[in-house]
Formats: sequence, C-alpha cells, structure tokens
Amino acid sequence: MYLKQEEHLIPILVEDEAWPGVKRIAEKVADDFALVFDVRPAVLTRHQAKKEKADHVILFATIGCSPLLEELVQNGKLNVTEVEHKWEVFGLRLIENPWDGVKEALVIFGSDKRGTIYGMFHLSELIGVSPLVYWGDAQPQKRENQNIGPEDELVTKEPSVRYRGFFINDEWPCFGNWCMEKFGGFTAEMYDKVFELLLRLKGNYLWPAMWSARF
Repeated sequence: MYLKQEEHLIPILVEDEAWPGVKRIAEKVADDFALVFDVRPAVLTRHQAKKEKADHVILFATIGCSPLLEELVQNGKLNVTEVEHKWEVFGLRLIENPWDGVKEALVIFGSDKRGTIYGMFHLSELIGVSPLVYWGDAQPQKRENQNIGPEDELVTKEPSVRYRGFFINDEWPCFGNWCMEKFGGFTAEMYDKVFELLLRLKGNYLWPAMWSARF
C-alpha cells in the first residue's frame, strides 16, 4: 500500500469508540506524516470516512474498543488470537477489501491502549521519524511516497521487562531552567512532550520531577 494516493495521504481512521489516548496519538502520527511528506493526512471517524468515500485507509484500533476490528474478525479477514489478552502487544496487517467501498486497509491493532499506541508510533518509525524527533532535533528526511508491504506485517511479543520508563533526575538547574525557558515551568505542555517520548520508546512508567508539587 502506497501511503500517498495522487496528491493526498491515505486518511487515518479512528473510531468514536477508541481510547482518548489513541485519538490523541493519532493526531501526533498525522503530524509525523506531515514532517515527511509535507502533507498532513486527515484523521477521520468511521462516519467521516464513509462520507469522504475513502477507498484506502489506515485504521488504528484496540481489541475490545473497535466495532470495525470485530467486523474484520467475524468476517474472517483478520486473526487477532496472537494479540488478544496480551500485555502491550500490537499487530500490523494489510487487508484487501476489508469493508464495502474500501479497497485496502492498513490495520494496526493493539491488545490494549498502549499496545495500539506503540503500533501507531511504529508506523511513524517506518516512514523515518525517530523517537527523538523533538528531544534530539532528529528531523526526518523528506519522501515523495512510502510503500507499506507484506514484509512490514508483524505481531510483537510481550515486553520482557514489565515496567520501563524514566526517572527525571538533576531537575535544577538543567531540567528546571529548560522547563522555565520553554514552557514556563513543570507544565502539562512539558509533560506532554515527556510522555510522547516515553510512548515512542515503548515505555510505560514515569517518576516525575519532584521539585514542583504541580504534577
């Protein structure tokens, strides 16, 4: 599947039933696409996708929170047994004619919310966006298009280390001064960037900076 059809990127489909965190990260992945292709894909609900008559879509879905995923399973188009009931696992599959009016779907589906999010950021990495895109100023190379093929399909394993994350140490002067300069303090906007990096690196644990009681 080529991610760019004519002059437009394939839209990202996130259902109303999706976790709020999945909806939030879908917008960040769309921003990643814009960095690479200079075009931002639309992030659509199922109703909007039908209205737009999108014939190629990218679906981000979590088992238990996705009627579309359940429909694929019931129709024998997708097997989720390697993913369901697991901890932070995701699968990536290309499916032809998944639903009426859709020719092909790239489906990233998680066993739980974080599994789905890890899969979403895995797609960002496939198009060349580093987890350090913000923190390391690691801007991706521009591309005209990108093909996601059968060789990219996968199902991940459960993490061998259950809790993985950050302890923010040495808060002053380095981290504290930087936060004050960039965000005006230990704000929600700053932690949005921290949590984004955490999820891009497939982490799930944060010990926050403790100099401020605002966390």
